[in-house]
Amino acid sequence: MPRDVPRPVITEPDLPARPAAASERDVRTRNPVLVIRHGAFGDLLQADGALRDLREHHRDRRIVLLASSPYTRLMSRCPHVDEVIADPRAPLLQLGRNLALLRTLRERGFDRVYDLQGSDRTALYRRLMPEPSHWLRKQNPSDSGTPDRLAYAWMLAQAGIRVRHADAPDPGWMADDASGLLAAAGVPSNYIVLIPGSAARHVHKRWPGHTELARRLAELGHAVVVVPGPDELELARSLPATVLTAPEGFLDWFALAGVLRRASFVVGNDTGPTHLAAALGVPGLALFGSHTSVERTGIRMRAFDAMQVPDLAQLPVDVVLAEVMRRLPRR
Repeated sequence: MPRDVPRPVITEPDLPARPAAASERDVRTRNPVLVIRHGAFGDLLQADGALRDLREHHRDRRIVLLASSPYTRLMSRCPHVDEVIADPRAPLLQLGRNLALLRTLRERGFDRVYDLQGSDRTALYRRLMPEPSHWLRKQNPSDSGTPDRLAYAWMLAQAGIRVRHADAPDPGWMADDASGLLAAAGVPSNYIVLIPGSAARHVHKRWPGHTELARRLAELGHAVVVVPGPDELELARSLPATVLTAPEGFLDWFALAGVLRRASFVVGNDTGPTHLAAALGVPGLALFGSHTSVERTGIRMRAFDAMQVPDLAQLPVDVVLAEVMRRLPRR
């Protein structure tokens, strides 16, 4: 992200909003626009293009994003929004926390809301907030095969907004310069990233062939890199690959994006970093079992493709390796 782009303000709804520093003040103050997209991480990536279209349409208005608390620091770097409000998504019986959020939203006087979440929770927010002149809600049932980014494009077009980016997320603003990190680890300019893990609660998304794939790729002369998350350190260290970590144990999203953006190819499970690689335009391949629809996730973008099989445990390494070698850009 260019250094001269002001970072959005982050507002915690249960705390007084801190005054904006001089560098954060923005001419866009008239009639703020609210965009709701809680997360998870892959969902926010899918929304990146829609946020850019909204920024271009509302050039003179302040765009405020309501996101889940774990993602507010991440989205504070997004150049398409001016402010991020943290939604703790507290259980409905925790009235104090929910009323604090609703008070924050009501006080802002939003006259236009773009509900990219389209959930029961956001429907409740609509009933409890003063009715804005325009509340546009994403229509894309969870059992449809349509990626959310296409639903966003349709929603914005219906609102008379010029759609140029909704179907092509490009979160390059997320990527730090990883050249120093890679050089310090002795990683050459051409390397393949493997993403063997997933959140601990989603072990069914993990293809067990990553260790063998790393060995086979190394035998073919390819440098292999693994960038584990907090649930994957032990798994990553079992692979014959260069494991990139930070002093605290794992790279943050910005360093991870920097590593992925420089990769020659990425192979990963259905997990956040794999979706990030796809959105960054890196060539790659995602491996899916029967847990969801590849089409629904929207991971097929640009040079990124996916393989889906009934049972990931039965997917042969030879099949994946052949597909990687067929798609790998020539050096």
